Amino acid sequence: MRKHYGLNRFALLLTGASWLLMVLLVWLLPVSFSGYLQHDPDTLFWYALSESGGVYGTPVLGVLLCLLVAKRQAGLKLRVQSFTVAFLFLLATLGSMALLNEYVIKPLAHVPRPSHQFLLGPKGEEASLLDTFYLQDAPSRRAYLAEFLKKEPEKYAQISPLVLEHWVNEAGYSFPSGHSQNAFLLGSLLTMWLGLQVPRRHRPWLALPLVWAVLVCLSRVALGVHSELDVTLGSGVGLLLAYLFSLSGVLRKAFREATHPVNLSS
Repeated sequence: MRKHYGLNRFALLLTGASWLLMVLLVWLLPVSFSGYLQHDPDTLFWYALSESGGVYGTPVLGVLLCLLVAKRQAGLKLRVQSFTVAFLFLLATLGSMALLNEYVIKPLAHVPRPSHQFLLGPKGEEASLLDTFYLQDAPSRRAYLAEFLKKEPEKYAQISPLVLEHWVNEAGYSFPSGHSQNAFLLGSLLTMWLGLQVPRRHRPWLALPLVWAVLVCLSRVALGVHSELDVTLGSGVGLLLAYLFSLSGVLRKAFREATHPVNLSS
């Protein structure tokens, strides 16, 4: 463990500091529901960031990472093998965690989304529709929300149509945030892998994947689909998994990572 820390110190400190910064920002600043209205200039910004960490953006980023891994290999055969191994590793890791989170952890935690409470009434309120809402399966919830919004369109006219559609599609429970978990897992894996590949003078670029992960977490709260606790715990799990993959050597094997730093002084 001491040897691992010595070789990966910069990347480990950077990932930990990024997570801590995200926690401070999301808890201390008025982020919740800060970007969901049509007239808010940052609504589209938060929405695009959120999508980049979802079912469409994450696979694209994962493929780009695999291409970067493969590019470092010599010869077409090794590049294809390297890409395949890295891709299967990310597919199994991100996919299994997403499924576990969505179909096991979230139903057990049974925490309603802030967006659902915004539309249907806070949990515990006498007039709240949340209890009956969550008795339905996910497709029925989406249909219910779509019909619910059609009844009083003027009431929600100021909300961005993109955000309303997102609220309808995100019909599951809230805790923990799967977007935050996968964003910090993917961002931390990339930072830890690149930490042993790039020269010392290029190390500041290692912050880019983590900046993206932090912004994805903030976007989930800004859009109103997750709470501060959701993204704190979700991102923390993603960071912990990335560290365990690095410590165990799985990351090095999956990405054919160098055992020792390369040209750190150049």
